[in-house]
Amino acid sequence: MIMEEPLLIYKKKELRKKMLALRRALSTDEMDKMAMCLRANIVSLPQYKKANRIMAFLAMRGESNLDPLIEQALADEKEIYIPVCLPERQMGAGRLFSMSGFTKGPLGLRNLPAPYTMIGPEDLDLVLVPAVACGVDGTRLGMGAGYYDRYLERVSPEKRVSVLWDFQVMDSVPNGIYDKYISKIVTEKRIIITKRG
Repeated sequence: MIMEEPLLIYKKKELRKKMLALRRALSTDEMDKMAMCLRANIVSLPQYKKANRIMAFLAMRGESNLDPLIEQALADEKEIYIPVCLPERQMGAGRLFSMSGFTKGPLGLRNLPAPYTMIGPEDLDLVLVPAVACGVDGTRLGMGAGYYDRYLERVSPEKRVSVLWDFQVMDSVPNGIYDKYISKIVTEKRIIITKRG
């Protein structure tokens, strides 16, 4: 197994700590307003309009909230999939039919109730990727477990769109050999085509 350099690990850890503190400081009212703007920006994307199968995510506290977008996509009769944790630190995409009936998972996260239909990454039209921070150069910093980086290996780069709050966007973020690039960034304020897009 190849390990990342200690300096890179340190830089990632420090940036995560800073960004997560900023996210935790957001009020519910702020996040609700920002989530509505985020939805409008995502819905305006040509990729969204063309997509039949979209992978979204259920936000953790402070994370960019896609609930309004998911409700809109379901109303638009799009197939919505959300991450499902699998053995050996892998991730899959399980079909979501409504925004109710979740089971409670680790850390209070919402999980899909079993049974659910799975789809392969190659069959998705658009993958909305959470991030702790993103660079306009296409770099992305996640939570550090590598679930999305492993999953994105099988998703073509033009389908990878990172979704986060605008204060989490930088010129570049610390990036290692396993980190996958993204083609676009969508925030509540803007849409950015990255240098990889």
